[in-house]
Amino acid sequence: MKSAYLIVYDYGTGGVWGIIHAHSKQEILSKYPNLSIFDERPSWMSEQDYKRIEATSNFDIDSPPSGWLAVGK
Repeated sequence: MKSAYLIVYDYGTGGVWGIIHAHSKQEILSKYPNLSIFDERPSWMSEQDYKRIEATSNFDIDSPPSGWLAVGK
């Protein structure tokens, strides 16, 4: 069963956030080694921020990379 993980691709002067559905953190890092995975939402990230990320940058580990996730691979 897959879980939702909060991820970020840090490109040096900032980062882009997303949610990825995967079986484990290791599965994510094997496919996308440049991502960071968070166990909890950072304290500065509001519920509204999280919901926006969830609505606009939601990925599945089994789908081909798309959008910024394809660039961050």
